[in-house]
Amino acid sequence: MSISDRITDPNNLVEKQGAKLLIYGASGAGKTTACATAPGKTLIISMEAGLLSIKGAKNVDAIEVKEASDIEEIAAALEKGELDYDTVCLDSVTEMSEILLASEKLKSKDPRRAYGEVIEVMTRTMRRFRDLKVHVIFVAKEDKLRDEQTGAFHYQPMMVGAKLPVQIPYFFDEVLALRIFEGEENEQGKKVPERWLQTIGGANYIAKDRSGKLDDFEAPDLTLIIKKLGFDIGEKKNG
Repeated sequence: MSISDRITDPNNLVEKQGAKLLIYGASGAGKTTACATAPGKTLIISMEAGLLSIKGAKNVDAIEVKEASDIEEIAAALEKGELDYDTVCLDSVTEMSEILLASEKLKSKDPRRAYGEVIEVMTRTMRRFRDLKVHVIFVAKEDKLRDEQTGAFHYQPMMVGAKLPVQIPYFFDEVLALRIFEGEENEQGKKVPERWLQTIGGANYIAKDRSGKLDDFEAPDLTLIIKKLGFDIGEKKNG
């Protein structure tokens, strides 16, 4: 195929690539629950013991990861089309970085070298999943950092080392912070927490919406968000 034959409408390329979202939040914020709202048949690659919140969810399968070789095997199977899903959710890339670091430490006696290697391995692995031709949701824990000069707290995705948390958000057009706010009182007079995805940087949270199509805060319904980003949400595949 010639170069001229490969030229196409960028909308076609985006549609083929699928949506790629990085979502991070504190423990118990509802990150895994949000994954179950993704469009179509969804595979959750579980690296944490936190699937109870989606028990009974429809069109959702899960596969457990225990070691680095599991991640490699799953990535290869998805690339080859041996696993057929509309959406893949990595829950969580925080734990994935820990698993990969543990693997690198076994290979090297020098901890500094292990950290250097895990940055390369993690970056390569994230790209493999990002480049799948399906929707991919990357979930991360939230890291709370205190500015020594101002005393203010800053929030960002949590991963091993100092470089990865800074580098990884650049991989994505959409970085969303899952936050919990105090809601209105229920009939028992108890305030019910509300969960929202913050889509723009602010209140010391890292977040961005490069599409410009999302509101500053969106409900954690990934089917609606991905549809709002302009992707065609077809019929769900039956599991």
